[in-house]
Amino acid sequence: MNPREPDMASFDPDALEPRQQYKLMSGTIIPRPIALVTTLAPDGVANAAPFSLFNMVGVDPPMLMFSLTPRAGEVKDTGRNIERLPEFVVHIVDEGVKEKMNICSADFPPGTSEIDFARLRTAPSVKVRPPRLVECPAQFECRLIDIIKVGRRPNHLVIGEVVMMHYREGIVDPAKFYVDAARLAPIGRLEGAGMYTRVTDRFQMGRPEIPGVPATSG
Repeated sequence: MNPREPDMASFDPDALEPRQQYKLMSGTIIPRPIALVTTLAPDGVANAAPFSLFNMVGVDPPMLMFSLTPRAGEVKDTGRNIERLPEFVVHIVDEGVKEKMNICSADFPPGTSEIDFARLRTAPSVKVRPPRLVECPAQFECRLIDIIKVGRRPNHLVIGEVVMMHYREGIVDPAKFYVDAARLAPIGRLEGAGMYTRVTDRFQMGRPEIPGVPATSG
């Protein structure tokens, strides 16, 4: 006899407003890492904006993605800048830079340098033109692979190739390429407005050993 299925609340996205869809998705798919992205405008103004629809794509070459959601039908400076200059730098956010990251999330007028407003310190990148934010623990210089427009708004899925990686001293074991998550100390987004999390409670599970099934690592 099968156990009774748990009671479920079900929602048809076609019957929901976009804001309702967003609340369900963003409140469920958690925690999400934060990409603090720097770009460069044609007039040389450096821009910084945080995105929590962000993750790794794959390797060979290393690739990452983040999603730009238009506001009131307008793409933010980040999207316009990348279309004109297909380079950007993605930064991981930790406790030390969280307040400045939060400042960068404000709806500044177009052409405003969030970097200057938040008083973030910069350094030249090695392979791309947008600057790096030296206060962030990890910095990925990227060149644009593609911008894919998906959905009815549409959303802009930005895919970049990582061409240079920078880490604060002590985060990476250079012999083993092991990243110390405790030293990286990233923060992530949770549900609702202004909700964040820290990586402070971790546990480990090895892959199962099943007879007849080849063991893999990862």
